[in-house]
Amino acid sequence: MLAVYAASRLFYLISGSLLAYIVPVGWFYRRTPDVPVGTLNIWSHWDGIWYTQIAGEGYGASAPASTAFFPLYPLLVRSFAELFGGPLTQQALSVWAPLISLILLPFALYFIYQIALEGWGERVARGTVLILAFFPTTFFLNAAYTESLFLALSAGSLWAMRVRRDLLLACVLAGLAAATRNVGVFLVVPLLYEWVERGGLAEGRERWRVVYLALVPSGLVAYMGYLWVRFGDPLLFYSAQEFWNRRHTGPLALVTDIFGEAYGSLQRLFGAQPPADSALGGVIERIHGANDAYALLFLLFTIALFGMGFRALPLSLSLYTLLLIISAVSYGKPATPLMGFPRYILVAFPLFITLATLLEDRRAMGTWLSFSAAVSLVFCAFFVSWRFVA
Repeated sequence: MLAVYAASRLFYLISGSLLAYIVPVGWFYRRTPDVPVGTLNIWSHWDGIWYTQIAGEGYGASAPASTAFFPLYPLLVRSFAELFGGPLTQQALSVWAPLISLILLPFALYFIYQIALEGWGERVARGTVLILAFFPTTFFLNAAYTESLFLALSAGSLWAMRVRRDLLLACVLAGLAAATRNVGVFLVVPLLYEWVERGGLAEGRERWRVVYLALVPSGLVAYMGYLWVRFGDPLLFYSAQEFWNRRHTGPLALVTDIFGEAYGSLQRLFGAQPPADSALGGVIERIHGANDAYALLFLLFTIALFGMGFRALPLSLSLYTLLLIISAVSYGKPATPLMGFPRYILVAFPLFITLATLLEDRRAMGTWLSFSAAVSLVFCAFFVSWRFVA
């Protein structure tokens, strides 16, 4: 597992640096005044700017938009910087933030490996870690994003419940996950299901332990309390999504937006392109123009894996995965209805267990990993050159 971690992270750290040097930067980098040239780590782009800014300055200066980003990750970044005596400038924190993600990732891989090992055996466990480590959007696990932290806490919570049979530890980790991303509260569903299935209600003297489940939303509740005291609105993190024009969409409108934008992005891929600074820049812009079509492919792939997962996974993990998928598709914006979806499914790790059960043959696994790693380099090139990918 550690070998997979080291090999995959070096693969993306080295590739990302080379791609950042080779690929011309996108328009966002040139037009954004809060990103001085050469001052931010290449792994602290997009949302990474918000997290590093919150780590250094708190929520006040950029509220209400900044409140959409939950506090545990920037708090860890700031704490580590202070512990080791580093400056709290955004430039320094943009280095600390990816480092925290890299430190936390082995814990996530360990918990996921142990869950897969306990339920499906060593071959599937190894395959799950390999598939996750080289998934097309796995470079985000290097970045100043919450994916590594949330994976460590959410997988750790389910590991504590399924492998350790420790409901209290599971609920504490779930509470921390809810302080990282609001979808952490979904962990109450698999934890409750597992507790009931393992006889929690049948053991008379132990029934009171169900109160531990109240810890699951504690991270979210604590953050809401802070927002209430500081800004007078406990739901500010929700309304702050309007800054990015995100909003809930009805099922019919959502389907129409998804397929309409995917079709439009394919037209941009094969249609005429405006003049570019260089030939490589023109090719990158053309490929990047089909972003909504790629997101649709991710969605269809995810739905197919989820459906097959009903045969391979326990119901608790399937329900948790379903909640994560619904959340990822239900709060986009009309222009990009699946905005962020290819990244959001990184934390739905039961999908990777399902895929590992389907790719137990070495040749099939090798083919998938080669394809997945190649696609990931294309998306990594988008990210490090300031082109939005997820």
